[in-house]
Amino acid sequence: MKIYNKTKIISYIGWILMNVLGKTLRIRIINLVDYINDQYVYAFWHGEQFVPFYVNKKMNVVIMSSMSKDGEIQSGILENFGYIAVRGSSSRGAEKALVETLRYAKKGYKVAFAVDGPKGPLHKVKPGILFISQRLGIPLVPLCGFAKNVKVLDRAWDKYKIPIPFSKAIIIYGNPIKIEPSDNLDEKAIVVEQELNKLSEFVSKYAWSKDIKQYLEYHPQPKILIVQPSRMGDIIFSLPTVSAIKKQYPHAHISWIVDERCAGIIKDNNLIDDLIIFDRTKVSISYIAKFYKKLRANKYDLSIDLHGLFKSAFIVKLAGAKFKLASSSTNGMRELSWMFSKEIKPETVETHCIERHLAVAKYLGCQTDKLDYNITVKDDEIENIKSILQKENIDLSKKIIAVHPGGGWISRRWQTEKFAQLIDLLTEKFDVNIVLIGGKEGGASEKGLNEEIISQSKTKKIVDLTGKFNLKELISFFKICSVFVANEAGPMHIATALGIEAVAILGPTNALRTGPYKGNTTIIQKKVECQPCRNRNCTKVDCMKLISVEDVFETVKQKLTAK
Repeated sequence: MKIYNKTKIISYIGWILMNVLGKTLRIRIINLVDYINDQYVYAFWHGEQFVPFYVNKKMNVVIMSSMSKDGEIQSGILENFGYIAVRGSSSRGAEKALVETLRYAKKGYKVAFAVDGPKGPLHKVKPGILFISQRLGIPLVPLCGFAKNVKVLDRAWDKYKIPIPFSKAIIIYGNPIKIEPSDNLDEKAIVVEQELNKLSEFVSKYAWSKDIKQYLEYHPQPKILIVQPSRMGDIIFSLPTVSAIKKQYPHAHISWIVDERCAGIIKDNNLIDDLIIFDRTKVSISYIAKFYKKLRANKYDLSIDLHGLFKSAFIVKLAGAKFKLASSSTNGMRELSWMFSKEIKPETVETHCIERHLAVAKYLGCQTDKLDYNITVKDDEIENIKSILQKENIDLSKKIIAVHPGGGWISRRWQTEKFAQLIDLLTEKFDVNIVLIGGKEGGASEKGLNEEIISQSKTKKIVDLTGKFNLKELISFFKICSVFVANEAGPMHIATALGIEAVAILGPTNALRTGPYKGNTTIIQKKVECQPCRNRNCTKVDCMKLISVEDVFETVKQKLTAK
């Protein structure tokens, strides 16, 4: 009785000391996901259990403790923390302990094991936990906890690590491992060992490293946030960078914040694990507060600002990622955005926006030699577009020339009368379908351009699909077009990314920095003294007036006859 009381007192004192120490730690939880609510079997190494014990207390967890006197003290500490302690280990009382553990697990309790047993060998998985996971069909989750500053008990076989008070600490949950009925437990034990050792290496070394490449490489699932909310062209310019990052770090979970206007471009893109819509139409103090809460809950490891304006910098601040990078974007980081992220500058000033973004991917150790937009179109989406076109009496056996007369800047638009003359010439010389496309409302008075072209054209063969396609449908439509003719605007950059034959009519802007990037797009641009300029409402527009109908027709003709 005296021994029991003495053991109980020691356990209680141990619990108090551990609880006080735990409260001083600044613990960061990584990859918690839904492990709080769902049933799992947790696996961890001896000697590294202090932080996991403290974090997972009072969560209906059953844990096995050895039959030794030390195990009895440990059981008392665990029970004070809210655990259910089952006495037994691989060396003594294993069968009885496993049966009791199974009984609790069948009632819905979570199960936790120090998988290298009560006496080692260190970091060698014993089969008990695998048996439990396999028998119940409950996934096994490896986890590891570590403090940045610890006292190692060298005399203990497990080199028990006690956190120094007020240290930073991390607990990280690995990805669930399913033990199937047909699996060989010895082979699965090796898999669990590898995962646990990887987690242990991360939390003991790289979690504290300022080397972002090492951090991303050894993190089991780093969370990366892409901040590029708008516009169409900017979204397209960003895709090769995201693709390069995903190839280098396929285990990363990538989220992308985009506004409601441009979401369709990257919806269902397999590069993106989580598409987060920032709805401009709902912005209020309440909306921002909820948005902030959502971002912070995700605990991002890295944010990448590919927009470089106050709006994106504000989002970066809301997200609060551990690392914050940014590209120089089109004209460098502006509106104080450079204060919130580390700017990765391009090799030269006259660098295309795509290459500016790719500088971030290179900084992260990614291969950028091969450009990949990773825009996919499903067969059923193509068939849906064909159905729409057939309802408009479009003969799909003939080639389709799509024309987009709009553009965000008035100074970027070729004259509607010239588009009309081009269409007349094309329908006179070729038996083709002419399809007008554009936004439902358009920007900067874009609405009505289609009506102007139709009224100025002599042909009756124009099919006006302005406002008929959403962004996903537009991408599918481009896949069946023969040639696309347009001013510099989002649809042109989408067409270029898809690799279709296109003719880009450019005026005031610098094609080397923001024009269509490579692909099968031919740029038509006349040089004038005032180029490049950013006067969106220029009325002189000599740069556009100098481009003749013949210039564009001959280029389209070459593309049509070459196919």
